[in-house]
Amino acid sequence: MGEFLKKIKIDVIVTSVVCIILGVVLIMFPTQVVTVACQGVGVVLAILGGVRVVSMLLSKEKSGIDLPFGLLLLIVGIWILLHPASIESLIFIGVGVALFVHGIKGIQMAWETKKNGYGNWWSLLLLSLVNVVCGVVCVIDCFGVFTVAATLALTLVGVALIYDGISSIWILSCVRKAAKNMIQDMEAVDVDYEESR
Repeated sequence: MGEFLKKIKIDVIVTSVVCIILGVVLIMFPTQVVTVACQGVGVVLAILGGVRVVSMLLSKEKSGIDLPFGLLLLIVGIWILLHPASIESLIFIGVGVALFVHGIKGIQMAWETKKNGYGNWWSLLLLSLVNVVCGVVCVIDCFGVFTVAATLALTLVGVALIYDGISSIWILSCVRKAAKNMIQDMEAVDVDYEESR
């Protein structure tokens, strides 16, 4: 249990704080955030493509695939930069996958607390299942299954991110409490055993 907690503690805290911050920003500026994020992807791809093209043109050794691949990256990057809405659905997929993964980690932590005798492990499980459902809904929504206005959908994604961050921190604190109680119980048993001898 101790090793398990050490592995996930920092990861859960950092990702939870990032999710809360992103959620707040997404609620305050839903359209702008997505546009800037998409444009950022376009800039990165254009730079990577441009660097590859220039390095291939300046290089003495020519490779058959590097130049076309660099040109492709450059063209796609410029296209996304000029038409950021073309990849907005990828934002939903990315957020959905993150929520789903956090939910699975939460289920794993809930199961660990159950194995170690934590009475309210089922509440942690329910919180985690909500994360999983939110993740699945975000991914499905990128295909236009739900007819929700774009701004409202982005606001709901922001709410889901905040929920994910807060619930993950809460689950981690419950798991740590359960682990601490288990260690104290084990130490008490060891002391009683020593005294009985």
